Amino acid sequence: MSHAGRRAALSLCALALAFIAWRHPVNKDDVVNASQFSVAFFATLLTGEAVIFALTFSAASSWPSLRTIDSHIAFREWVLVGWIAAMFTACGLLWQSEVSATCGALLFLFANLLGVFSFIRLFGLASVGGRNRLLRQTLADGLTGLRNHELRFDQELSDDPVVAAYLGTLDQAISSNDPTGIRNLVGQLVDARVSAPANENAVALHLEVLHRLTRAALVRGADPVVVTGCANSLIDSVLSQSRDLADSAAALGAASRYLAWLGSTSMLMSVRGIASSRAARELVATSIDCRLRILLRVDPDPKTVTSPDDVASVLKDPVGVLLWARDFCEFHGAHQANAFYGLYQFLTGRKFMGNYWDGASILGQMRETLYGDADPATGDAPDAARQAFGSVAGYDRFWSLVSVGAISTLRDARLVHPPALTRPEFTPDPQLLGAYLRTFATHRWFTTAKQAHEVLLALMTRTDPPGSPWKEIQIRTAASPLPSPVPRIEPEERPAAMVLAIACRLAPLAPGEPNNELRSFLTSLPTLTLKAAATLAARTLPQVGSAQDPCDVIVTGLGVLQLVGTHTRMGT
Repeated sequence: MSHAGRRAALSLCALALAFIAWRHPVNKDDVVNASQFSVAFFATLLTGEAVIFALTFSAASSWPSLRTIDSHIAFREWVLVGWIAAMFTACGLLWQSEVSATCGALLFLFANLLGVFSFIRLFGLASVGGRNRLLRQTLADGLTGLRNHELRFDQELSDDPVVAAYLGTLDQAISSNDPTGIRNLVGQLVDARVSAPANENAVALHLEVLHRLTRAALVRGADPVVVTGCANSLIDSVLSQSRDLADSAAALGAASRYLAWLGSTSMLMSVRGIASSRAARELVATSIDCRLRILLRVDPDPKTVTSPDDVASVLKDPVGVLLWARDFCEFHGAHQANAFYGLYQFLTGRKFMGNYWDGASILGQMRETLYGDADPATGDAPDAARQAFGSVAGYDRFWSLVSVGAISTLRDARLVHPPALTRPEFTPDPQLLGAYLRTFATHRWFTTAKQAHEVLLALMTRTDPPGSPWKEIQIRTAASPLPSPVPRIEPEERPAAMVLAIACRLAPLAPGEPNNELRSFLTSLPTLTLKAAATLAARTLPQVGSAQDPCDVIVTGLGVLQLVGTHTRMGT
């Protein structure tokens, strides 16, 4: 029952007792005798509540707050009824009014019944489970109240006392290194059921809590086992709510992007001695595993399913798929190349049967399937994809922009990869890096340096018109209330990555192929632009030898593309 409903019910009961007292008043002696027992029991209950409260809660408690506890146990209503009963009884005895005295005695009985209810409710809060149930509901109610999607989550957070108190208590638990408290707080969040459209606020809070926990594991010494266990619970909760979200693509894209950043940052901080190797190892493993679970939920035909809800993709439209793909490809995240298989099927309605380890071109084949003259795909899925991309030029531009973000956020290839952090999808093996980069490099619609210059110029100078896929995902990202601990940088702010995105599409894909068009393209660039691109290539692409010339640095780095498919070429 709501707070207002409970007060209305109490008022009706009080009126009913007043009516009974008016119709059946009793004498003074009976009122005094009855009131003595009622007052004694009232005092006993009040003392019991005071003892339980003193042993269970702090006067400075903000989660739960004193107001929340009071609302839950109806303490103020109970004391108010007792006060009214005392007033009626005293007035009746002083002015010889049997009706008033009888009403007071009856209200004392009613106050004792309400006191028993309050005592039971407070006793339930003395246990961890009882507090968690209360706080879960309090948090759900608070998230439901955050409905202004014109504000970012951080702006809404400063104005909402419930969410602010929750996060403040979480920070206290992290600072005091209280694993039980952290688990309880995360459990309250993942068990809170929030209906649409406020469920987007719940997911936003999930990502905020995830960031605070992982940051604590990296720099504040929090137990990484506790943190990764909570992180898995948070991601599972986001996935369970994904089908009910207004824009599941934005939520899963933000989660995927953050997890990729987390893996790369954990390795970087471990190498620099800021984070412990144990914390980095646990966080990297969590990043890889959680991104795989997200990928399986997005894939229209996943390899494994655990429930009927996992059979079909949670994404609903091509623009949503493209939004998720843009985020999934940033920060050198695990399973990046695998993601394009489900992407291909969602957009074309067909399965891609090639193997990216053999050098197969998923984006190139998708271009032919959607826009080629020979056997173009037909049906609802490819028609919707063509409508989302517009023309073939829109298709090429979109994937060029995605590759800019992917290349600019690759891990630093100069760092020594700690052996403890090596996983099949998180490894210093340049062949895996080559496979990721080759996904974009084999998407080729130009072959000469002159054509590459024209494409680069268009990429740098043209804005995306309304209705274009990049513009549409920008609008959807801006409309989402999700926090972004990792700032978003648009491709036009990354000219060096733009150069490499075009250069990789001219680079040789196999040993012995000529690189004259690539060198011609690079040498004709302005000196500052070429040096910036070379600096990025030296950071993100493995270098063989000690090349100093910017053009040589880029050509050498892009040689990683030739490592893919080596076993196939050797076999033939």
